[in-house]
Amino acid sequence: MESRITDDDRQEKRVAFLEWVDKGLGMLRVNGELVDQELVEETFHRVKTAEEQKVQVSCCERDPEFYEQAEQEVADSILIAQEAEKRFEEIPEEEIKPKLKEMIDAYREHGASWEMLEAQRDMMRHEIAASLRMDKLIQDLLGDDDKVSDEEVEKFYEEYKKEYRSPAEARSLHLMKTLNEDTTADEVFSKLCAVREEALEGADFEELAKRETEKSTGELDLGWITLDRPTNPFEATLFSMQEGEISPVIVYEHAMHLVKVMEKKSEQIVPMEDVREELENRALARKRRNALQALAVALRETATIEKIDMSGDDEE
Repeated sequence: MESRITDDDRQEKRVAFLEWVDKGLGMLRVNGELVDQELVEETFHRVKTAEEQKVQVSCCERDPEFYEQAEQEVADSILIAQEAEKRFEEIPEEEIKPKLKEMIDAYREHGASWEMLEAQRDMMRHEIAASLRMDKLIQDLLGDDDKVSDEEVEKFYEEYKKEYRSPAEARSLHLMKTLNEDTTADEVFSKLCAVREEALEGADFEELAKRETEKSTGELDLGWITLDRPTNPFEATLFSMQEGEISPVIVYEHAMHLVKVMEKKSEQIVPMEDVREELENRALARKRRNALQALAVALRETATIEKIDMSGDDEE
């Protein structure tokens, strides 16, 4: 069943986070601007989740490291926003109006009322002005270099080629017998070896599987399986076989298995030209992001970044 995060879950998580921060980490202030703690919290959870997905384990012991990284990311984003406002304090009304109309039209298409839009008009104008300032800042930083060459696109494609691959797939029929206290592993293994021998001698594997499988659902056809975990013994065996081949006995997850490969699809790499537009957009986005990060590094040299006590305005 799919896990759903409720509002209560989010609130409980937020309270726990703020209690953790209140133990001594303090709040962040950048050039006199007090940072919304919720922004740091959201960044912290994004950083932590990304790392945990990468290593596939919980990293609670690294929370201080993730928090420090989150604070740095937030501080950098505020420094960049402050610099954009400093360089482009006033955004001409003729630039804001068409963007505001686009935003209002989009909200109207999704059912927003005029009353709600009117109440949010100042906030929308503020968001549009901030976005336009950022566009102007990037243009100021990159100038005529605000584009990517064919060489840069090709380099980006080579760097991220694994994201443009369709992994190998296999469809197989499956027979499973569980390991439990009623039968010994030797007995289960011997039984499956005998069933495999029948199949190798010409018996219909599907009929054998119907007769012998102990899967509660009775499911035989596993459908298309993607090669995601080559270190997994089941996947490693399955994808090392040819179409029509019957596996040796596989021991995996408190059970023993036999599979017959019915069909296979080899790994495919999407040609660069088929995704060129996406590659150009991603490469340009990275180029702009790198320019902003370099700016943040420079701004940090003269910035005043402080941690203040949660109970007052006294600086650490």
